[in-house]
Amino acid sequence: CGYDGFYFGLGAAAVDSGLGVESVVSGYKISGNRTRLGGTLALGYGRRVKEKAYLGLEAGLDATQQVSLQNSVSDETSADFHINGLTPSVALKLGYVHPATKSLVYLKAGVAFSRAKAVLEHVNKNKGFEVKNSKISPIVALGYEKLCGKIRSRLEAEYRFSSNKSKEDGDVEFKLKNKGAITLRAMAIYTVKM
Repeated sequence: CGYDGFYFGLGAAAVDSGLGVESVVSGYKISGNRTRLGGTLALGYGRRVKEKAYLGLEAGLDATQQVSLQNSVSDETSADFHINGLTPSVALKLGYVHPATKSLVYLKAGVAFSRAKAVLEHVNKNKGFEVKNSKISPIVALGYEKLCGKIRSRLEAEYRFSSNKSKEDGDVEFKLKNKGAITLRAMAIYTVKM
């Protein structure tokens, strides 16, 4: 079976980052959200259990262009967003193999590491204010694979849960909100026979 053993995969990904900043005191909100296209890599090991059940462990890496965005908050303040382009992850993969169609439906659950930064510039005060959000967040994904010869084609949708980081500057508190991120992937998977 082409689903048993070590495997690696390459493909394309679209990542919706869901980034934003808000000031608790003044009430303004800025969006740094941007959908990015890039490549994706997967390395893992999987095996069928009693022919139809599937269990695997997978490490992944999404590589997109690093994004820098600038938003005007007011006449005195602007915000620059910096979104890192590399997002590694590791997940447990549980699925069902349909022998007649040689297809696999699966659910992944794991964690991913993301990094983002916002720099707020106060023009008149001539100083900057930086908020960083580098966190490990839970992920869940739903996917479908189809075996065609030695290659499996994969379609996958992943959700990365939100993470927030707050920082105070005098009497003002800022929040860097990394809202739930959605990633869509299309990949080709090759199983290495041992």
